[in-house]
Amino acid sequence: MIKLIATAIILLSNTCNEIEEPIHQRPINQSPRAATITKNNKPKPLVTKQISFQGTYSVILQGKEVVISLNEKANLVTGTFVMNGQQAKLNGIVKNLICTGKIIEDETGKTYNFVAERKADILNFSFTVPEQNNQVVKLALKKEMAQKVTSNTNTKNPLLIGTWRNTEVLSSGSGALYTSFATDYFVKFAADGTALIWTGKSAGGSNGITIDGAKPGSVQQMQWFTEAKTLYLVNPQTKQKAPVAFYAEANRMMLTSGKTKKVYQRVN
Repeated sequence: MIKLIATAIILLSNTCNEIEEPIHQRPINQSPRAATITKNNKPKPLVTKQISFQGTYSVILQGKEVVISLNEKANLVTGTFVMNGQQAKLNGIVKNLICTGKIIEDETGKTYNFVAERKADILNFSFTVPEQNNQVVKLALKKEMAQKVTSNTNTKNPLLIGTWRNTEVLSSGSGALYTSFATDYFVKFAADGTALIWTGKSAGGSNGITIDGAKPGSVQQMQWFTEAKTLYLVNPQTKQKAPVAFYAEANRMMLTSGKTKKVYQRVN
C-alpha cells in the first residue's frame, strides 16, 4: 500500500535590523535615519487537497468489462463491484488518501480485501484472492463521465427505454416423445422511471398436439434507474432495490443476476 504524506515546508527568514549611527558621528545638518521595518512573512502551512472516491469507474479486463461504483460520505465508502455479470458489494474507509475495505460477493458471501487509490480520473484498485495463494489482482479503472440526470435525480440509460420480450423455452424427451413449452416474459421501461413487468401467453405441444397455457398474468409495477452497467428495480412500497447487471444494444438487451442470464428482444 502506498501512503501519500503531505510534507510542510517551513521558510526561515532573518530580519536585519539596521543600527542607528551614533549622534557624534552624524553630520550636523543630517537628520536621524528612519527606522527600517522588515515585514516577516510567515509561510502558510501546506494543505493536502482531499480526494473524493465518489463516482463510477470502468475497465475492460480480458474482453470483459469491470465496473466499480462508489459513494463516499464522511470517509466511509460503499458501492458495487460488477465483473463478468457477477456483482458484489464494497465497504471501505478512507485514511491518508487510501481507501481500504472488503468486497462481499452477493451470491456466495465470500469476502476479499481491497486497496484503492485515486489519481486524477484513474482509480488504482487491487484485491487479494485467497483461493489463488493470495494472488493480488491489480486494476486501473477510468472514471466515467456523469450521465444526464432526470428530474427525479436518478439516472436512466436511454437504451433501456421501451418494451422488451424474453422467450423461455422448456423441452424434454426426443423423437415421438419430444415436448416443448414456450413462455413470453415482458418488461417495459418508461422514461419517467416506471417499470412494468408481466408474463405473456404460454404455448407448447407434443407429437402434433398444441397446448395453450394460462392467460397472461397481472402486471407488476416497479421503479427503475441505472448506475453505470447496473440496473436497479425498486419496489415502490418497500423501496427495496434489486440490482441486475445489464448490457444493451439498440434491439437487444441481456440481464445478468448471478449465474442467470436472460436475453430480451425489443418489441417497441
